[in-house]
Amino acid sequence: MRILFLTYIILVFTVSCDVQEINQTVPSTQAKFSYTISNNSIAPARAVFINQSINAQGYLWKFGNGDTLYTLSSDSVIYTYEQAGTYTIRLEVEPTTPDLYYNNLVAEKTIVINDIPVKRLYFADRNEGKVKYVVLDNNLLPVIEEFESATLNKPYGMDMDTLTGKLYVTDYAEQLLNRFDWDGQRQEILMNSNSELFNSPIGIAVIGNKIYWGEPGGIHRADLDGLNPEIFLDMPNEYPQDIAYDPLNQAIYFTNNLNPESGGVWRVDVDGTNLTNVVKDVWGGAIEVLPDSNYVYYYVAYEGMYIAELNGDNPRLFDASNAGKWAWGMAVDKEAGKIYYPNRVDGTIMKADANGSNVEIFIPAEADINPNAMTIDKAR
Repeated sequence: MRILFLTYIILVFTVSCDVQEINQTVPSTQAKFSYTISNNSIAPARAVFINQSINAQGYLWKFGNGDTLYTLSSDSVIYTYEQAGTYTIRLEVEPTTPDLYYNNLVAEKTIVINDIPVKRLYFADRNEGKVKYVVLDNNLLPVIEEFESATLNKPYGMDMDTLTGKLYVTDYAEQLLNRFDWDGQRQEILMNSNSELFNSPIGIAVIGNKIYWGEPGGIHRADLDGLNPEIFLDMPNEYPQDIAYDPLNQAIYFTNNLNPESGGVWRVDVDGTNLTNVVKDVWGGAIEVLPDSNYVYYYVAYEGMYIAELNGDNPRLFDASNAGKWAWGMAVDKEAGKIYYPNRVDGTIMKADANGSNVEIFIPAEADINPNAMTIDKAR
């Protein structure tokens, strides 16, 4: 008995020492910052760099144009960019405890200052759980910028209210409807799992003063602030996926889940009448329309990207490169005659002409993204 008792004491003492050593871990130094930019990022633009570093005692700011600033203050830094351009901002910090292998002493972000209003392609990146965007300015090497918030899990739906500059994003995994300012400066949660008539949301569309989304059993809608939800289209035993709006013909197009649902690409008037299955027996994902050219674009599971006439006639597979992984989200740039869509097989964003020709990589795999939902804003 005495031997066992002594052994127990030694074991307890050993464990206690290990816990004490863990609790004495030295805090690391972490370089981090965020930013805001005035004047819609059009030169001249004032940038506010918000210092979020931890356990640092000196800060060297490099503004991407040769200008630098060293300070001992952790306060935010203000800098005005007089000229348009792409700038990589670098913050180098001095640690309170040098030589810690888990210090992170450098943070970098790239910003774009424009000389005229520009259109932006927004998309969700599941690798980092963020909304990201690029300026559609014919740059051969698009610069990816991002929202500071990183809370997205499975963001399958995205649309922009171009009148108010509000970006709506669904999160299927977290059961949320998020709303962001166009520049990412504010995030709101409008609906959640406790909200009435809101369950497992996929695609969304802003139509007039309402936000529409697909969920099991039909398409629902609410005011743009998430209030007053109601059933727009009751479809028991179906599961609408992505949604697209045809303003020319006042119609809504949507894809439908397959197995056990009936699948297909569907069309319904904006007053909820004339529901029609225009493409039957396909397992749909992303969808978009270009009414002026009589085109509907849609993803078919394990096949790829299709184009057809608005009535469903003459369907044609124009890109099979993303057949192996589901495509959520697609965007049409009407003025430029281009369509954009994700290729989650290769981790790229693709671009093609409006007729489905000239398919090419727009954002390459080197960007290390997992693109999902996407939309295009008007020029700002």
